[in-house]
Amino acid sequence: MRVFATGIHQESNSFSPLKSMASDFYMCRGQEFRETAGIRILIDAGCEVIESVWARAVPGGTLRFDEFMKMVDDMLEPLYKDTKGFDGVFLPMHGALDVEHIGSGEAFIVARIREIVGPDVPISAPLDMHANITYSLVNLCNIIYGYRTAPHTDMFDTHARAAKMLIKAMQEGAIPKTQIIRIPIMMPGENMMTSTGIGKDVISFLPKIEQEENIWCASYFVGMAWVDCYNNGAAVVVSGISNMDKGMGKAQELAKFVWDNRDKFEYQGIAMEPLDTVNFAKEHESDGPVIISDSADNVTAGAAGDNALMLNLFLKNGIENALFAAIIDPVSVKKVLEYKEGDAINITIGGCFDNDSEKSVLENAVIKKINLSLLAEMPKSCVLSYNGIDILLFDKRKPVFDTETLKAHGLSFEDYNILVVKQGYLSPELLEASKHAVMALTTGNCNQKIERLNYKKLIRPIYPLDGCDIVLKKWRVKNFNENYI
Repeated sequence: MRVFATGIHQESNSFSPLKSMASDFYMCRGQEFRETAGIRILIDAGCEVIESVWARAVPGGTLRFDEFMKMVDDMLEPLYKDTKGFDGVFLPMHGALDVEHIGSGEAFIVARIREIVGPDVPISAPLDMHANITYSLVNLCNIIYGYRTAPHTDMFDTHARAAKMLIKAMQEGAIPKTQIIRIPIMMPGENMMTSTGIGKDVISFLPKIEQEENIWCASYFVGMAWVDCYNNGAAVVVSGISNMDKGMGKAQELAKFVWDNRDKFEYQGIAMEPLDTVNFAKEHESDGPVIISDSADNVTAGAAGDNALMLNLFLKNGIENALFAAIIDPVSVKKVLEYKEGDAINITIGGCFDNDSEKSVLENAVIKKINLSLLAEMPKSCVLSYNGIDILLFDKRKPVFDTETLKAHGLSFEDYNILVVKQGYLSPELLEASKHAVMALTTGNCNQKIERLNYKKLIRPIYPLDGCDIVLKKWRVKNFNENYI
């Protein structure tokens, strides 16, 4: 069994003012790629794996067209040069990559591959739960398998399962097919948590679909709300062989369940307006760690990460013993690196990318820490101390998920009552460490109130951007039978 493997993994935010570049990606090649879970499964099963590159990047803005095309040529070069042919294709991808002039980068790559390998070679694609599933992707991939956890703790488990299904297809000589049921709902990923509540109920329904005859796997995709694309929104996706009617009937039950409970998808923890968040932190800081997500400037969902709005509110309200980790500002970091630790400096931070981001003016801020990273892929950084608040600055976008990242910059989580991060839902480690987890409903590229965003490409009507009556009127006629919603 001969398998070609490549992939690209970046979640796009088309509302970000930044464009993603090829230089933003880490190229996982050779033995490093071969040691990842899905490839390891294929190799252990006796497959001859011809791996190319797995390109990975933190979420960012729409990827530039010319940069993407160069990456595609690199990814598919072994396929172009091959003379023996392949029995299967393994494609670990995200599913919400937005490319200039193209739209879905994943659909483009799969289409290119399908043109080369033909219709009878199974393609298996493990995808992120926040993928925006296009009809092209469904028609071209034989197996689509999505993550089942948010926060995502099962990425490599999902890769392994998708690889096992590819092996099954090759061993049985089967050519599975994939079908989709769209649900006319959009929501931020923060509304679809999987450990509790309605999100847990959705995920627990998937095995019921998989129990039906001829069904190989079922996935639920919430979509990536901050990509302005045609096929945004939630979807149930099912892969299998032969007659899948019973499984698709179960999938329609799940889709109806999601629609009927559309108002029950809730944020993790507490969500408040920015000023209310500040007052809450001030009231509860003595209880233990209060961790605040600056949700609309969420670096983990592609935002610029340069907004000093929350910092200004903290300073205005006299809150101390807080750590901001981190604000992205390459200009400020470059200026600080001209000084030494202990120096005082007048500096303006924030607002370097996004015209809607606030700046913060600091007079006599003390340089507490300078970290000149020797690794090209890691940001240069510094820590400023100002009016009882410490501010970690990065010169390029990077999320702070854990205490190890803080320690690498000379910081200890235990030294602060309040931590402010550029996330939406918190990473598992930070959530567990917090006494109070609060999401600040700030404005920006990842606005939780998606009704406020200016969608231009999105196919309408869709809830909650449009009323239920008009959504039902269109979608009943065009997409579903009368028994659906």
